[in-house]
Amino acid sequence: MLLDVQKINKIYHSGKIDVQALYDIDLQIDQGEFAALVGPSGSGKTTLLNVIGCIDSSDSGNVLLDGNDLTGKTSKELAFLRREYFGFIFQTYNLIPVLTVYENVELPLKLLGKHTPKEMKERVLGILKEVGLEGLDKRMPLELSGGQQQRVSIARSLVKKPKMVIADEPTANLDSKTGEVIVDIMKMMNETEKVTFLFSTHDPHIMKHANRVISMRDGRITES
Repeated sequence: MLLDVQKINKIYHSGKIDVQALYDIDLQIDQGEFAALVGPSGSGKTTLLNVIGCIDSSDSGNVLLDGNDLTGKTSKELAFLRREYFGFIFQTYNLIPVLTVYENVELPLKLLGKHTPKEMKERVLGILKEVGLEGLDKRMPLELSGGQQQRVSIARSLVKKPKMVIADEPTANLDSKTGEVIVDIMKMMNETEKVTFLFSTHDPHIMKHANRVISMRDGRITES
């Protein structure tokens, strides 16, 4: 088992008002799954993804990653786990506008500090080819369409060969046809590279591609 979420609760404190976003969440994800997290806005999908991805912390419960309990980890330790284990795909792409396509995708490898310049070049150009962006490595993000920018985001998340990719509404800002292409690329990476995917979505056309659908409502998992 890659991920084991046990009785997670999350409360946001806003002035005198406490808002509970997650209630006793239990969830297990095996290596190689392609799972969709679905539910209406405000159901807790993004909060759960952020806790799993070491971006946010829970108020109670445990998250075990490869058997490693994240409870009590320092911010430095969590940052290390984010770099080592996860790739992230966001609906707003989050590309760095002053960097080229190549430089955006290369950045995670530079942060890891494990690869030679030759190895990084081979990986970056290889992953760009896989997502259909061969020859666009010198372009700036704003010179690309929304679908192309999301492909760059996918390439950036996969270039370091993470164990798990977390994608928060990765097709929300795309037309339906482009969204299908993006999910096809994710699915291909899941099948060929055995990368685990956990992604949130509202789109029923995207849900049908998932091997597993996990439903959320009002901060609770209603079906998994």
